Amino acid sequence: MKEMYKTYYKAGEFDAEFIRFTVKYMPAFGLTPLDYEEITGQNWPKEQATT
Repeated sequence: MKEMYKTYYKAGEFDAEFIRFTVKYMPAFGLTPLDYEEITGQNWPKEQATT
């Protein structure tokens, strides 16, 4: 799954936000925050407190 997402990211089909959403809200796909960092080359975004 990670290789597929990496290919789509490099092709411009998926953006970093889409991959972050997949990691966070669709755990059945098996992607982790470390996979996000490997695919996008970006650090995992820090969650901001909403009060």
